[in-house]
Amino acid sequence: MNIIKKTLGALMAAGVVAFCSCGPKLPELPIEDIRPYFADAAKTKAIDTAFYQVKDAKGNLIGTVLFSSPYSDEVEGFNGTTPLLIIIDAEGRIKEVVLLENQETPRFVQRVVDGGLFESWNGLTPEEAINKEVDAISGATYTSNGVKNSLIARLKAYQKQRK
Repeated sequence: MNIIKKTLGALMAAGVVAFCSCGPKLPELPIEDIRPYFADAAKTKAIDTAFYQVKDAKGNLIGTVLFSSPYSDEVEGFNGTTPLLIIIDAEGRIKEVVLLENQETPRFVQRVVDGGLFESWNGLTPEEAINKEVDAISGATYTSNGVKNSLIARLKAYQKQRK
């Protein structure tokens, strides 16, 4: 048995990869995880493992959920990567940016939160957010820059995905 078949078999057995006649099955994003951002969410459609469309009960697109990983996995903050959840509304504007589980020092993260960095992009289109000059939060420069660079890396990838 060749190495590709062995690896694929191990991944399938572990539940990491599932295949149907149309190719790999993408992981689902549970509705209960996105209801805090989209109260009318009824289903999600995975575009890739880090890009989900959110639809209401009638099938209307009500928003998009983006995960920065794997597109920003090379971006470092003070203590490692700064993975983000980026919520985009139906009009294509950033609704919210959320820092996901990370290894950053909690007091630096709190400075970034208190300094309003995450709200800096609210209401902007991805294009506007990429081009916006956002200052780092004093006393948490590395964490701030990690967040900014993670957001920019993901939004640049998103622009390419939409073309």
